[in-house]
Amino acid sequence: MSDEAWRWFVALDGGELNGLIGPAGVMRFEWPSRKLNYRFYEGISGGHNVSISPSGKHLLLGNFSQQLVLVDTRTLELVNRAATLWIEETDYRFRATTHHLWLDDHSFIGAVGDHLYEFRLDNLREPIKLGPHRLWTPHELRWTHDQRFILMGDMGPESSGARQVGIFDRKDPKNPMVIKLPGTVWHTYVHATKNIGYAATYTTATQDDAYVEWGPAYEREYIFEIDLESGRVARVWSCGAEFPIHLNSDLELWTGNSPEEERLYVASGGGHSVVEVDLHNFATTRVVSVMPGLWGRFWSFRQRFRNIIGAFARKSFYGASHLYLQTYLVTDWRTFDGVYCTRISPDGRYLIAGSRGYNYLRVMDRQTLEPVYDRRLPTYERLHLGLHHSEIAAGATD
Repeated sequence: MSDEAWRWFVALDGGELNGLIGPAGVMRFEWPSRKLNYRFYEGISGGHNVSISPSGKHLLLGNFSQQLVLVDTRTLELVNRAATLWIEETDYRFRATTHHLWLDDHSFIGAVGDHLYEFRLDNLREPIKLGPHRLWTPHELRWTHDQRFILMGDMGPESSGARQVGIFDRKDPKNPMVIKLPGTVWHTYVHATKNIGYAATYTTATQDDAYVEWGPAYEREYIFEIDLESGRVARVWSCGAEFPIHLNSDLELWTGNSPEEERLYVASGGGHSVVEVDLHNFATTRVVSVMPGLWGRFWSFRQRFRNIIGAFARKSFYGASHLYLQTYLVTDWRTFDGVYCTRISPDGRYLIAGSRGYNYLRVMDRQTLEPVYDRRLPTYERLHLGLHHSEIAAGATD
């Protein structure tokens, strides 16, 4: 079989233990050449997500620094950036435009403040207000194949009661639906041909509602299948606390040639794994661990030390020992976080995943989950690059 060319773009957030407080950059990995390029950008922080334009020429780097950031996918050069605070004020540093939806090569949709807006690349400071989203902190945005319904995750914080997702109907922009759920959902995905969405819980633990000082909670997790037209939950998948799917990030769906072949892939930032959920029965799973070998893990000692320092800088062990113990239960007693990015190659042949904590990527055969290629990544200021959300584009770099 010949290998079709593709490019995997990953948002970078640097070497901090908390993926929300570091710098901002972009990594590009190319197949089958295996070329790798990356760069970080001055004046921008909290790199989080990449959204690729329909032509594949540009990407939007979602971030937590209240900025719109446009990057050339070929050179990774910064093309333009603009402050979203010009459009709407916010007094909460995690309330930012982290995810985007491209309408065409010249315009896109993003959430700023209390509303969704349509932006044009030639005038980022004067977008069109589409309507309210009615969420606390809108996070991942995904829309249906006809670009009508937008499914929105809500970061919270937990103390706000933000255990919910939103559905924005572009035909009825003044009346978005809000669906209450048993858990907080940051990340979502939408079926390629049906008006069905998927929402995975992201469960955190805090002390005294100090949201900036959060940690992972050792709790049961859920994935909800939502009918986007009615706004009702159609099916529920759930697991025990010991199942390695905590701190999910990328969700990816493979439709195959029939409903029996449909699979949902979930990157587990806490569990060092990618979880495959059979969507036909919404029950059966396969789990693949994504970590380097023993020698590769050993050479991560500098990052291990930095993670320990970072954890104790956020919370004293005395009075917060339960948060430390929950973190270790989530990570299976590892001092590293796990897999935050996973995508399927355009031809469906490969599953690509990246470990944030171990600074490592792996290409696997999607059907067997066997490794095809892997590598440890270069470091940034002697710490990991900080792999976070990703997207994939067909074709090679010009």
